[in-house]
Amino acid sequence: MLIILVYLTTLFIAPQLWIEPFVDMRIDYYVYPLWALAVFFSREKNPLTLTPLDKFFLLMLLWIVLSMAVNGFHERSTEIIINYTKWLVLFKLVSMTVTSADRLRTVALMLVFFALVLAVEGIEHKTGESGLGWAGQTLGWIDPEAAAAGEPGRTRWINIFDGPGVFCVVYTVGLPFVMQYVVTPFGFGTRLLGMGLVGLLLVAIYFTGSRGGFLTTMALFALFIAVRYKVSLMKIALVGGVIGAAFMLAPSHLTTLDDSSKSTKHRVEMWIEGVEMVQHNPLFGIGKGNFLKYTSKLIAHNSSIEIMGETGLPGLFFWIGLIYLSLKNVVFYVRDTEDERDKAYATALGLSVLGYIASSMFVTLEYETFYFLLGLCAALGFRLKQPIVFTERDFWAISGMTVGWGILIKAFVIIYA
Repeated sequence: MLIILVYLTTLFIAPQLWIEPFVDMRIDYYVYPLWALAVFFSREKNPLTLTPLDKFFLLMLLWIVLSMAVNGFHERSTEIIINYTKWLVLFKLVSMTVTSADRLRTVALMLVFFALVLAVEGIEHKTGESGLGWAGQTLGWIDPEAAAAGEPGRTRWINIFDGPGVFCVVYTVGLPFVMQYVVTPFGFGTRLLGMGLVGLLLVAIYFTGSRGGFLTTMALFALFIAVRYKVSLMKIALVGGVIGAAFMLAPSHLTTLDDSSKSTKHRVEMWIEGVEMVQHNPLFGIGKGNFLKYTSKLIAHNSSIEIMGETGLPGLFFWIGLIYLSLKNVVFYVRDTEDERDKAYATALGLSVLGYIASSMFVTLEYETFYFLLGLCAALGFRLKQPIVFTERDFWAISGMTVGWGILIKAFVIIYA
């Protein structure tokens, strides 16, 4: 488990980017080989065994390569292939390392720890007089309306979290694991501490000034309540109304969809172009990594649309399938286990994945953070009484989601246009 702590440290704190003597050190050259050796010698699982999840990841990687080959390789093709191969290895290593309920709890605590450390960093950055964060980074770009209201900027970090929107994901990934501590089966002291930590993360989320992060946070609270208390559709609607009212009471720079910088308008324009890409070539799209080249303006700021536009409907099918089967593992594990704390951690993991997907609707989030979380879901699959299999029903469910999402986005852009 020490190797996971080292990996998460390099991902979230990223000492290789700002702390001497680690600056410019290629940490991944050391972490991945050492991690692979640890898994090999543990002999807990056969690394060559391919689960349905592994196969979906492999097929997604192969389709990405094929989409680039059909559309012509470009200067970033090698980088993209290496990244997705690394993420596949990461996914596999995580699934074969977190082999017990105790290990899942330990990893959950690690995710909470790093979210809280960076929450303190973000709050200090926002409220400090220097305007610089721990790594010397400045505050992020702010909407002109917010700047006119006296906002100095939005918090951000470094590495893959160097934008306010993606930085907020650090907090929303950890938030479900913290929220579980507020309710039973945890004791009074833990619940009291949990409430304080939830408050700390909410302040940090607010300081990122991310609309997508704000909406994701509200969605996570609604999902947590719905799952925890098995609420009816009527109660879900009521909770939605309360959340909607809270949204309207938030500052205008977090709620307006027609900001002066037109950031929302520009995002939707990119979604329109993403639809055009898949209409141009439904099978292979325009090739992975070509979105910005195609639009000459921006990337999609939406992971699913970017994947759909660049790799076609089959690429979206494999991506959705990977998520679907990961969450299927979570659902089956919650049904199988009798320990209430194990149920709580597994449920929090599922909500963390759903929160990540919600955030990916507002910013492209194809990063290792996502595949680390899916690797944890895959790890749950090894502890099921009956491992999941890919059924015909799963095929039609994933196909329906793929086609349905394409139709929904197409309808949205028609109405918007």
